[in-house]
Amino acid sequence: MTNEDIVGQILAACPGIAREQVLERLDREKRRTGGFISDETLLKVIAAEFGCEIPNGEATMPTLSLGDLIPSLNNVSAVGRIVAVFAPKTFSGNRSGKFASLLITDKSGILRIVLWNSKTDLIESGKLKVGQIVRFSRAYTKEDRAGKVELHIGEKGEVETNPHDAQAKDYPTISKFATKIGELAPNNKNRKVNIAGTVKNLFSASTFEREDLSSGKVMRFILADETGEIPVVVWNE
Repeated sequence: MTNEDIVGQILAACPGIAREQVLERLDREKRRTGGFISDETLLKVIAAEFGCEIPNGEATMPTLSLGDLIPSLNNVSAVGRIVAVFAPKTFSGNRSGKFASLLITDKSGILRIVLWNSKTDLIESGKLKVGQIVRFSRAYTKEDRAGKVELHIGEKGEVETNPHDAQAKDYPTISKFATKIGELAPNNKNRKVNIAGTVKNLFSASTFEREDLSSGKVMRFILADETGEIPVVVWNE
């Protein structure tokens, strides 16, 4: 399908929108994304944001590779294999609620997913598990404190496990992105790395008291792969 085909479908589905509006929006999004996302994909995002129902659903929720995602996209879809799941947490303040996170992979990289409020039930119920391939739709992207992109799933978001059109070979396990223990060096200090190995010499968890008098937990173990061993310290959850 050409860009002109998609523009034509947008105009047919939403008669109240002018061609100039679509093209101006496309030009603005191209400048904002720096040319890293194709015109076709941007037009599909624009169609979804305009609320235009394109025949056969072709332009409703474009599925992007994880490596193509940038901050401030809306109504997008991404597919990946779950490689880590983290327990839900609560928050309070001006409003209260829950959130949970997980990590997914595809051939282009690793992405953090954030589930909000009722969507955290998918983790608490065990519906989302490590190893599954999952499609997240009607999602939006944000930039985290470290400047990395993450995908957020709110109340309007949709989650589909093991989608029929996803091929397992396209979604590697975490080992594809893992650094060998023998390759770690002192200059890796404070740099995030992924490591896969076998747990050895697991030590009991212990509690400690913070300066604010709250308590925390710490546990240590040795992780090994075919290139060496390394001590690991894990905190709290």
